[in-house]
Amino acid sequence: MLKSFGQHTVRLAIVAYLLFSTAILQAQTQTPPSSQTETANGNQEAAKGPSQGALTPASIASATQSEMEHAALTHLIESIEPYFKKKEIKGTATLTGSTTMLALGKSWSDRFRKFHPEVAFTRGVDGSEAALKALSENPSVIAGVSRPLTDEDTAMLKKGKCKDPLAIIVALDPLALYVHKDNPIAGITPQQLESIFHAPGGPNKHAALWGDVGVAGEIATKPVRIHSRSETSGTTTFIKQMILQNGEMAKESQSHRTNEEVCKAIGGDLQGVGICGFGEVTSDVKAVPLVLNGARIPATEQAFLSGQYPFVRPLLLVIDKSQLASDGGLREAVLRYILSRDGQLEAVRAGFFPLDPAFIRQELDQISGPQMR
Repeated sequence: MLKSFGQHTVRLAIVAYLLFSTAILQAQTQTPPSSQTETANGNQEAAKGPSQGALTPASIASATQSEMEHAALTHLIESIEPYFKKKEIKGTATLTGSTTMLALGKSWSDRFRKFHPEVAFTRGVDGSEAALKALSENPSVIAGVSRPLTDEDTAMLKKGKCKDPLAIIVALDPLALYVHKDNPIAGITPQQLESIFHAPGGPNKHAALWGDVGVAGEIATKPVRIHSRSETSGTTTFIKQMILQNGEMAKESQSHRTNEEVCKAIGGDLQGVGICGFGEVTSDVKAVPLVLNGARIPATEQAFLSGQYPFVRPLLLVIDKSQLASDGGLREAVLRYILSRDGQLEAVRAGFFPLDPAFIRQELDQISGPQMR
């Protein structure tokens, strides 16, 4: 059954709602300040956030909900401190892991090199599970993991060469159940969600046909076809942890390398279903609302920002904290950049959600120790 997705993510969703509400109130009374970010040469330039142009009191009445949501995200980004160079950094960093974070990692790397041109980045193995194994063998890598770390993960890392594993939340990724756009399903309960993905033979009935989850019409007698990721994917592990309570997952119809490929395949399969992030949606698929306590919660940005939509996972970067002093400050600078306004803006551009500034400060304290503010 779908369970809580962790205190961090739930708390951050609530904080995001508070910031969202505050931003709307501010937008109703004043023109928000223009967003700025520091460039590599120290000049200030306007940040290309998710919303262009200022809202004025006269424009509030005609603003769409989408525009208001984008304005809220702009205010959130503006409240995060920009990145600044403490010193010149040289060296090579290896980013490895989650394919969900692959494009975002490339954007972070490219942008970081605008500040530190003498830094090079190499790409390691793909997949969250493979990344954790790589970190256990080589504590100098930065491992991207698209799910919460478990006690078993930490024990495995410490048993290897990673003596002081530190998991830093760097963005949030709301997930949704996606089906073909012509699938008539109107909502899904946690129990029904579990029944789709749980292997047959468990205590609960496996939903083999669409009619088993209440879908009527011609498709009711058609088999449910699961499109999923490989066993090394953080997305697959997250589904097992949070939906199946670590139970066995039903056999997929087809396995895909990325979440984008999952969504694309569902768009071509009327009987298809799969779980992907909000940023993967295409015009050929639709996100199924969650039915919680009888209420239908849409899988939308608004529902997530308001704290109503709970299906969200943290995106992590995992390092060996005991090794931070061995690279001249390179990995610390990379993490500081990613948790800065500049890095969080890249997360938004990649389709993810930024973190609350207060939570970012807590993460920075874990990396560099308590800071004077």
